[in-house]
Amino acid sequence: MAEQLEQAEQEFFEHYLGYLQTVEEGIGSVACFYREGFEENGDRLLNQMLDGFDAMSSGSMTMDYLFAQKAGLKGEMETFHEKMEEAKTIPSLSGPEEKMQALTAGFTPAFQRWKVFVENMAAG
Repeated sequence: MAEQLEQAEQEFFEHYLGYLQTVEEGIGSVACFYREGFEENGDRLLNQMLDGFDAMSSGSMTMDYLFAQKAGLKGEMETFHEKMEEAKTIPSLSGPEEKMQALTAGFTPAFQRWKVFVENMAAG
């Protein structure tokens, strides 16, 4: 049973890290859209990426078990999810400069910090 759980955890981390990598690449695309004046495209991509996290929210039993209980990262997980909720308001901001500021100064650092935690956990 413990071996199956470890295998399932490893598979979860592989999928989650893959998603984080996709989001990291997507953040660059969103920033490019905003810089080039394609706000609607940037907003749409940002919303799609953030919506993808819904199944892996801090309320998820898997996330709670792996990060809060097992690794003691409940505070970090909650902080990241708060920043993610704030990022969902970026499309409603007025203008590409304000959106870029919120993306690069607000969400991206929190995202990068969370990604490092996840990578460290996955590495064991």
